[in-house]
Amino acid sequence: MSINERHLAAFAADHNVFGSPVSPCYLAGRGDPRHVTHTLWAAGWTTASDPLHPAIRMTNPDHSLRLDINFAERCSGWRVSPEFGHSHWSASFSTDTPVEIVAGLTDALIQPEPDTAASPVSDLLTARGWQHTTDEAGTQTLLSPDGTVQAELRVSPSIGVMGRQFTAAYRRGEYGPEGLVWRAGFHENTPPHLLTAVTAAVCRTDPVLRARFDHVSSPHVSVDAEFVIGDAMVTAHKQRLALARRHRPRPPKPNPGVAGPPPAARAAAAGPAR
Repeated sequence: MSINERHLAAFAADHNVFGSPVSPCYLAGRGDPRHVTHTLWAAGWTTASDPLHPAIRMTNPDHSLRLDINFAERCSGWRVSPEFGHSHWSASFSTDTPVEIVAGLTDALIQPEPDTAASPVSDLLTARGWQHTTDEAGTQTLLSPDGTVQAELRVSPSIGVMGRQFTAAYRRGEYGPEGLVWRAGFHENTPPHLLTAVTAAVCRTDPVLRARFDHVSSPHVSVDAEFVIGDAMVTAHKQRLALARRHRPRPPKPNPGVAGPPPAARAAAAGPAR
């Protein structure tokens, strides 16, 4: 089964509304979850959940990874992890995380792992002007230039590295974020190239399309001229699906050394002629 015209027609109908290009991406609002789920489906992931239940579970073609989506769990509505028996790590995103940031990780999962070593998150962010501080315990905190997003590498004096977290908030108070917008957390063993991909998604500078009033209300948000966004949304969505299909596993080729059933067996299997 693949994403068909019925799926695309429903997607188009939902976005046949007035909207605008919005930036930065990290304050653009949730967006459409199909930005993620349709892309994974096109890349060969399958669902293992009840279609009549609002929670969704998707697994990759070799069943080594899973994506759980349950928007009733606001703090971790998106959760990615290996299946039991594989390397241990996990990543979670709150329900209001922009789908383009979630897709930073899931898109990386359907592509071949890079041959080169991933750049440290701190290097990527400081190169973009994020303020970098380190406390006595070794916890690293990086703050976006507009002061709304914080990236933290959490370190305990007794345990060591405890994972990484991105937090977007309306403002920063004396004791941390105030007015949470979204949060994403990553286990300490999360593969570095996935963290790099998420970081790049957080830092993307090109605007994303959102329906009227769907973006975060903040003085740091830039909203361009309004228009009916349906055609642009569908065109971009189709391009994503086409790219995802390139990474869909190909079916195994038949082994020429294995002979098929003899003619008599094939005839018996086919049944009587009509």
